Amino acid sequence: MTQIELIPAILNVCQQVLPKLHIKGGALEPFYQAPKENRPAILFFREDYVRSLFHELAHYCLAGDKRRQLNDFGYWYSPCGRSSEEQEQFERVEGRPQGLEKLFCEIWLVPFSPSLDDFSGRHTSTGFLENLENAYIEMKTTPPKTPQRVLEGMRHFVSNISAYRSVPSRL
Repeated sequence: MTQIELIPAILNVCQQVLPKLHIKGGALEPFYQAPKENRPAILFFREDYVRSLFHELAHYCLAGDKRRQLNDFGYWYSPCGRSSEEQEQFERVEGRPQGLEKLFCEIWLVPFSPSLDDFSGRHTSTGFLENLENAYIEMKTTPPKTPQRVLEGMRHFVSNISAYRSVPSRL
């Protein structure tokens, strides 16, 4: 199954586990639109990239109830060309979501690599990689409530598909 073919299955799992969240692909840029009045929250992911879906979903899972009431969870975003200080701040807040994203990738057998969201040629800092790895271990062993529900839903779906594929054909 290609990565783009995984997206409907991932969306199905998310709909079951997070029924109040709408998730839409095809966006030029990822964005979280907070719920307003009778409109549900919408999580937009970039184009049809499964890694963008995983990354934005990780942010949603880790955002608390208050942040989920704010567009883009109340985070700031500075595009490529950040100062060293802005990059350090980015790395401080990105380790945990990327640790969860790494686990999503592992479950769905999607290759993972850390993202600095910076194309200047800057190297990934050791501190960022350590934070990401610590977050990955936390999400594997003692995830918070929402990530745990999503991880359980994903594991259940993937294990059922794997069990189905291992049944010999009787034709």
